[in-house]
Amino acid sequence: MATQTGWRTRWTPPQRHVHDSETRPFFVTSEFLVFLLLLMGLGIAASTSPSIDARFFWQWATIASIFYMLSRGLAKSGSRSRSWDPREDLGDRGD
Repeated sequence: MATQTGWRTRWTPPQRHVHDSETRPFFVTSEFLVFLLLLMGLGIAASTSPSIDARFFWQWATIASIFYMLSRGLAKSGSRSRSWDPREDLGDRGD
């Protein structure tokens, strides 16, 4: 008599990749896309409109850059880093 194996023993699910960090690389975020579109729009407006000068462009580009960096900092503030930090070992010296 032939033994039958169940479908659970023949089929194994694919291995899933575990993400250690909840944040994504900068170039796949919506903040970066909005930042690029805003800078391109500012550049186009500054080059075509006589009322927008270089000072206006650089002021608003700087403001947009500051807000982009703040948004990325807030997005990464609660995530764990994969790199080694020597400050984490300070409590393990047995003092």
